[in-house]
Amino acid sequence: MNILAFGEAMLRFTVADKMMLEQNNHLTVSTVGTGVNLLSSLSHFGYDTALLTVLPNNPIGKMAASDLRKLGISDKKLIFDGRSMGSFFVELGHGPRPERVTYQDRLSSSFCEFNVNGYNFEKALAGVDVVHICGIALSLTKNTREAALALAKQAHENDKVVCFDFNYRVSLNEENSHEVMKKRYQEMLQYTDIVFGSRRDLTDLLDYPKSDDQELFQQFCKDYQISFFAGSKRLFKDDKKYFEGFIYHSGKIYESAPRDLNILDRIGSGDAFASGVLTGLFEKWDFEDTLKFAIANSVLAQASMNDSPIFTEEDVFNYIDSQGNNDLIR
Repeated sequence: MNILAFGEAMLRFTVADKMMLEQNNHLTVSTVGTGVNLLSSLSHFGYDTALLTVLPNNPIGKMAASDLRKLGISDKKLIFDGRSMGSFFVELGHGPRPERVTYQDRLSSSFCEFNVNGYNFEKALAGVDVVHICGIALSLTKNTREAALALAKQAHENDKVVCFDFNYRVSLNEENSHEVMKKRYQEMLQYTDIVFGSRRDLTDLLDYPKSDDQELFQQFCKDYQISFFAGSKRLFKDDKKYFEGFIYHSGKIYESAPRDLNILDRIGSGDAFASGVLTGLFEKWDFEDTLKFAIANSVLAQASMNDSPIFTEEDVFNYIDSQGNNDLIR
């Protein structure tokens, strides 16, 4: 199985020692992003992965490419152009203090400024089985939106499986009207087979009536001929945090049992869940086992540092089999 992801790669600067940005001058840098996170996990599960993105043609871009190779992601489809990458700072949470993300300017990045005509999508899709596209590309610039839609259309016409993650962020769309964003997502969805999102994406962005999940998911999948719709969410009960997920397919909702969380770094949790779901679909596991695996992968990811999961299938199954009670592996 060969998976191609299209999307933005960003530099993440993490403040050391769980301190706040004003308290510490020490930062660690890593290359992350929805596509990066998803492919990192899938590469550690044994799949061939490649990222289609644009990195700056300078030492920053070369460093980012090196980071991708370390994660097991092929650099063969990277494009080097321009001079900048989007970035953000992460202050880890502790106790009652939440984790905080502060973004730097991302709209002037090489990825955001690269013209759609510079891509060779036919070449990029050669040998690819599954294409993953992050919905954030629909919110950034005209260039990223046109590229995401062109790739999805080309992949669909080439009979590739197209996977799409809503990833709708209100903060990225302050200058885009609701109707504009709704139309962009509706255009993208006509090319998709597997979609990751939430109930809120359907009701608040696509304006579906607020019916029960069964009726809502069924109508959504029927309207866009989507094979699988999946998502995850957090629960808070008795001062404890839990994580759970669902898969909708062929008229039925499959739901996981909630898993309790011990969070070190929660960023990228949805990407870890998505990679687990895709693995189950690729391997044709039943939906119960697929959800167990996806939730476990995300729980482990949230108990580790950085966005990009690096757990193997053995790690995830060990967690499942031990019910999370194995605190030492020799």
